Amino acid sequence: MARLDRLDLSRSRGGTAVERLTDAAARAHAVEDLGAFTAVADPATLTPGPPGSGVLAGIPVAVKDNIDTADLPTSGGTPALHGSRAGRDHPAVARLRAAGATVVGKTNLHELAFGITSNNAAYGPVRHPLDPSRSPGGSSGGSAVAVATGVVPVALGTDTGGSVRVPAAHCGIVGFRPTVGRWGSGAGVPLSSTRDTVGALATSVADVVLLDQVVADRAPAVVPAARQLRLGVPLAGFFDGLHPEVSDRVGEALDRLSDAGVVLVETDLVAGHELDARCGFPIVFAEVVRELPRYLAGLPAGPSFEELLAQVASPDVRGALEHAVGEPVTDEVLRECLALRDELREAYRRVLQPEDGPVDALVYPTVPLPAPPLGDDVTTDLAGRDVPVFATTVQNTAPGSTAGMPAVSLPCGQTGAGLPVGLSLEGLPDGDSALLAVARRVEQLLS
Repeated sequence: MARLDRLDLSRSRGGTAVERLTDAAARAHAVEDLGAFTAVADPATLTPGPPGSGVLAGIPVAVKDNIDTADLPTSGGTPALHGSRAGRDHPAVARLRAAGATVVGKTNLHELAFGITSNNAAYGPVRHPLDPSRSPGGSSGGSAVAVATGVVPVALGTDTGGSVRVPAAHCGIVGFRPTVGRWGSGAGVPLSSTRDTVGALATSVADVVLLDQVVADRAPAVVPAARQLRLGVPLAGFFDGLHPEVSDRVGEALDRLSDAGVVLVETDLVAGHELDARCGFPIVFAEVVRELPRYLAGLPAGPSFEELLAQVASPDVRGALEHAVGEPVTDEVLRECLALRDELREAYRRVLQPEDGPVDALVYPTVPLPAPPLGDDVTTDLAGRDVPVFATTVQNTAPGSTAGMPAVSLPCGQTGAGLPVGLSLEGLPDGDSALLAVARRVEQLLS
């Protein structure tokens, strides 16, 4: 049964601020069967900012449970951090609060954000809002479900390899991964400082633009209506091995954009996948064993890294961490991987700024397949082929994540079974405002 009762910022100002916050808490409890939240604030403690406190006055938001909040625990979705209180807000949370927003709950995730199904063995799985037998994607699955079901108009997630955009695509909403560093850093359970970023999930690009104004303190960009958009289409690699219905929906979207006057330019970014395959995972494995212990040591009463690892409940996450510990990436190899990352960024620059004129963004399917069945943690069926879930899911989101690129996933229709499909736009680092302006135009053309 459909559970997508969407609510965006433009429609969330009915009633008093207290009524909106109380309603959001009630909605969070009403979708408990979907496992979207790890903690919901007591409605009696929900206090909106004073009248006129900011553009988000009285707006309820949800925050992924690996992002520190001063008033609610940060568990990282893992047993050793259950009830852990960092006693601080992540910079993005602090800026939202300063603009008047109120955090109504922390959202469930793939344990330690180290996966893409949100099938969390410690806190229970997050379930797809349209089909509870399926995964909503991850690792920010709870945040996506909180937005898709109308609990909150916007939520924060984190994205290391696709963890905002994947669940946005699977749940039929908008997901924004900013340039690394744009939305602040630290004050959260880390995987990789090179790749981690807080991002947003919402029902419209306009809402994401507003959040970016608040968090990044940047004025929004505008694409003049008369200017023709140029989008790069990286067919090789990014359009390989697609589920037939994903291919059909994305193809239809590109046809509509072309009919509306958007210039589609075929580009070659095969080097993106090749370079990411050489450096992407080693960077994460090198940094997690350095940065996660530092985070734990900075908590008021944090566990040791060894204690945390011993209690990890999800087999895939335990396996990844044990690999990182058991086969450590040396400082020399990390330096080599970071140099390869620079090559990857240059490969993106070449396709986005070719000699015959720049393109506004790359465009490609966010995820090659629709939401897989919950429990397909290792492999899943893709049109009759048994494929690896993780590698297939992040096929298109991982290279840009490693390079630190900003990207936006937009809804792009549904399969015959009613499962959403996502279309991604990706730009150059620090080009976030321009990318969001392009995304608004594309969203309008596809609506």
